Amino acid sequence: MDIRRIVLMIWGLLATGVHAQQPVTEAETNALAAIRAQRTDGLIALQPWVQLLDSNRLGVGWITSQPSDGAVEWTQSENGDEWRQAWFSEDGLRQANTTAQRAVIDGFDPAKPIRFRARSRAIESFKPYSVAFGQPTVSLDRSLPALSRPNGAVSFLVFNDIHNRAQSYPLLVEKAGPPVDFAVFNGDVLNDPQTESEVVDHLLTPMAWFAAKSIPCFFLRGNHETRGAFARRLKDYLILPGGRYYAAMTFGAARVVLLDTGEDKPDASEEYSGLVDFDPYIEAETAWLRREIAGEDFRQATWRLVVMHIPPDWRKEEAKLWHGQRRVNQRFAPLFDAGKVTAVLSGHTHVPDVIEPCPDASRGFQWPVFIGGAPSLARATVFRVDADATTLKITRFAVDGTVGAERTWKK
Repeated sequence: MDIRRIVLMIWGLLATGVHAQQPVTEAETNALAAIRAQRTDGLIALQPWVQLLDSNRLGVGWITSQPSDGAVEWTQSENGDEWRQAWFSEDGLRQANTTAQRAVIDGFDPAKPIRFRARSRAIESFKPYSVAFGQPTVSLDRSLPALSRPNGAVSFLVFNDIHNRAQSYPLLVEKAGPPVDFAVFNGDVLNDPQTESEVVDHLLTPMAWFAAKSIPCFFLRGNHETRGAFARRLKDYLILPGGRYYAAMTFGAARVVLLDTGEDKPDASEEYSGLVDFDPYIEAETAWLRREIAGEDFRQATWRLVVMHIPPDWRKEEAKLWHGQRRVNQRFAPLFDAGKVTAVLSGHTHVPDVIEPCPDASRGFQWPVFIGGAPSLARATVFRVDADATTLKITRFAVDGTVGAERTWKK
């Protein structure tokens, strides 16, 4: 058996052992209980979560206990007397007769707070010309502060490699903040999802907890979200900008580019059973990124930040790189140099690190890469990013509150 197969077998054992470990301290138990409190009895089985689609566009999701329809009521009026409705439709059909509910809030003013709630009706009978509904059920109200703040200010958190350990979120948030404007799940927050319950427990329920804290989220895939029987079903529960797992958004003085780095091994690897096709996918994403860095929004931004799961790394010999890392080095890194990226935030390695810019400028890689920690609570980390028109600060916190890396830029 070759060394790579041995490594993969060990990784598989870790995935079913350490990554699935239950809370062992009172703090972890309480944190997990707070996450699970978003599950409720009745038709609304999981309270709403919020996904960033742009600085003035939101996706809202929730779970019902039986097939239903769904819409979101939202308002920005101070006295709450002007409620509007939003829903999700595709190919002319509004979403209905499912338990995974979604809606898209468009056209709100990002300079004002927004309040919203989900509403569903159980579908008791669905005939071609007659649908029988149960009584409407409304979720708890949720609210978000203004996403557009004075002086180009924005603050956000970046998590990586949680690997199903949802109890880590409250403990890390406690050390790094709020208040923040949003959170990014930067890959491998799930661990090879096999069932709906895994997605609900380890992704959607934590996102609902963040919504209860008035924090919207953006989900980025890592290599472990592309594996497992349920990997192809994630889009049934998530609303993604343009239907893609990658995006770019402007928040105040920062342009934030969120990249999907795909799998870490070649498409032909036997582990994938001939069922992945990431090389052409990454080529299409690279073409999109090339257009992004040439665009006005990117070029005019004071700070240009990239969040991606697999980190670029100039320090290793090409022959020693795994396929996924070689691919981001070859496809994405030259574009980061061309676009004068300020910094990159990554995960994947489970070893907190800062890769400084390459001292040989002719090779490129002229930006630092901040890498987050590992699944176990003792090694878990979260990044906090704070930016405004004159200052950018990136800080990596451990669960005990210690700062493992910190960098400040001034304009």
